[in-house]
Amino acid sequence: MAKALVADSSAAAGRAAAHLLEQLGFRVACAAGAEEAMALIAGTRPELVLADGRLEKAGGGGLIEAIRRQVWGDDLCLFHVTADGSASSIRRALDAGADDYIVKPYDEALLRFKLMQARTRGRLDTGRPKLRVVQDNSSAGDTSWRFRVYGRTA
Repeated sequence: MAKALVADSSAAAGRAAAHLLEQLGFRVACAAGAEEAMALIAGTRPELVLADGRLEKAGGGGLIEAIRRQVWGDDLCLFHVTADGSASSIRRALDAGADDYIVKPYDEALLRFKLMQARTRGRLDTGRPKLRVVQDNSSAGDTSWRFRVYGRTA
């Protein structure tokens, strides 16, 4: 089961998002602040993060930028969540590193559509094995390439 994190300062909005994601097959954790969100992401490495645009780290700076600066920051799909659907707000979120955005209140059909888009763009690979190209040097002098799916030859 894919993991998701909802980081929202509003407990009601966080519960609503968690409920929708659970219906869509995610195992969900929730965080009420930026520091808690960073700790949970580092510990659980979710495939998807819904981050409230108002959350900021203690030293200043947005949560999205802080996540993207981490070594593992590019490996997860990050949605900016906001009550402000203005073009400038959305542009700032995308410039900060968000893969997409969702305007509150949450809509299940829209969330489902945005998750499908993220999968299509390769940003969210839940439920699909990842192909990796590996070099196989099993015989001396012979170098060949094979596709492997999590360690198994495909």
